[in-house]
Amino acid sequence: MRFSLVIPAYNESSSLTSAISPLMDEIEKVETDFEIILVDNGSTDDTRERLAGLEKIFPRLKTVRVFPNQGYGNGILAGLKSARGEIIGWTHADNQIAPADIVRAYQKMLNENLQLCKAVRKERESGWRRTQSRAYNFIFHRLFKSGLRDINSPPKIFSRSLYEKINLCSLGWFIDPELVIKALREGAKIGEVEISWKPREGSRSKVSLTASLDFLFNMIKYRLNFD
Repeated sequence: MRFSLVIPAYNESSSLTSAISPLMDEIEKVETDFEIILVDNGSTDDTRERLAGLEKIFPRLKTVRVFPNQGYGNGILAGLKSARGEIIGWTHADNQIAPADIVRAYQKMLNENLQLCKAVRKERESGWRRTQSRAYNFIFHRLFKSGLRDINSPPKIFSRSLYEKINLCSLGWFIDPELVIKALREGAKIGEVEISWKPREGSRSKVSLTASLDFLFNMIKYRLNFD
């Protein structure tokens, strides 16, 4: 398998159908050997039934069920375990990222022989979330001496060889910076691609104040090498 894309979904039933079809179409323009792994990450809505229907329509779609929900990162880890691709990635299920931007990240990974390609959001929501994100990235840069931007943004696309070296383990939202930190420590060749960021459709953000505090705690932990 050439490419595996993992998409964790927690109570995102309303956006799944509108997300998968255009994503399949965009990937098929540049790659014929791929799979999309949709993870029902402990959903309590009708996500399970919606995924069963989508599997019948899209032969390249594979589903994994995790129950109960143990965090965003745990859903990604469950999907990664079943991924067969030599290039692997993850993104969100909430339709905030255009399928074409996911494909651009994948192509940049191939064209520049990268080990990790990550996104940088050109537009973000205003107010507190934007301030929070800027503060978080500032702290990250100071702790890890990295010039990379927007550490948390999906998609993240990376090589299987990198994945097999770094032993991802975060069960929560810290899985995005964990990947970047461990890739930096491996001396991986990392690239970035700017993407547009659309307003959320149908569901609310799952990132809480507790998750923000968890980010800060884990950044300090990893900086002190307690990982």
